[in-house]
Amino acid sequence: MRPKLRLLTLTLALVLALSVAAQAGSGSTRPDDSAGGPATAMAPESSEPAAQVALLSNQDRDLDREHQRFAQFAREQVEHMNANLLGGRSSVQVRCGADGLYRASYRAINTQGIVCEVRRAESNPQYFVGNLIYTEQVLESVGGSAEACRQGPYEPVAEKINRLIYTSKLGGGWQQ
Repeated sequence: MRPKLRLLTLTLALVLALSVAAQAGSGSTRPDDSAGGPATAMAPESSEPAAQVALLSNQDRDLDREHQRFAQFAREQVEHMNANLLGGRSSVQVRCGADGLYRASYRAINTQGIVCEVRRAESNPQYFVGNLIYTEQVLESVGGSAEACRQGPYEPVAEKINRLIYTSKLGGGWQQ
């Protein structure tokens, strides 16, 4: 069964179970109803909708768990990219402009703006797809001498939004 159709079937079963429970509960007089306390829904006669609700709950927990794992994995990937691929502040380049001012610049990922999205794969719900969205910035400092501009302060002058897509099987590791 296709994932969208399965989700629709589970949603309809949940609505049906809740309506059956509401009808069963409305025919009886309970002390909580007259006291204004919280009303609780009664369990449906069939255990199949309850099993489907439990399945949805487990899937949500799995999705939350994978999202937490992916967020940790994404932070480690960004640290690795900043240190090894882009070089960060340790790879500052200094140029002298036509105006006689020196400009020091380097590339780095804005670690505060990282976005992690996780969803189940449409083709197989045992697999997850994670999107890592980050902004790569060019930071620049201007000064009268090469050493003065190296000291900063550095301000962002350009940025580029990137997206990396990773996959994982439930409980497995994330890979690109």
